Amino acid sequence: MELLFENSHFVYWFILGLTLILIELFLWTAFLLWIGSSAIIVGIISYFSPNISSLMELLIFIVLAVATTFLSKKYYPVKTVDDQLHDKAKVHIGKECTVISIENGVTKIQIGKSLWFAKGSNLSAGQTVKIIDVESSTFIVKPSK
Repeated sequence: MELLFENSHFVYWFILGLTLILIELFLWTAFLLWIGSSAIIVGIISYFSPNISSLMELLIFIVLAVATTFLSKKYYPVKTVDDQLHDKAKVHIGKECTVISIENGVTKIQIGKSLWFAKGSNLSAGQTVKIIDVESSTFIVKPSK
């Protein structure tokens, strides 16, 4: 029985990797997925090279985790609804529109038939404003001249 668990530290890497991947299923961040896969890779390396030191395993894990996370951010960026709204909203920069309402500090402008949130100073309902920037899915506006 001792022989079975003598060089079984690769099992800990598999458990760590699978745990991180399972946690990722609930978080939906795509961050722990790459770290978990790095732990599983270290487990595979440890299984085929049982004489590798724990320090070397840890070093391999850190390098793999950083590399896979960096590459995933570069080649598989996570797109959210806010990103898509932000990209679509950018096409309206420079356009003029009308302030529909200002209630409780929330300004709404109308572009076409859609209402959007806006921020700006010296605004009043019915005023014509120009879109100068987009912050998340909120337009930054200034009064038109």
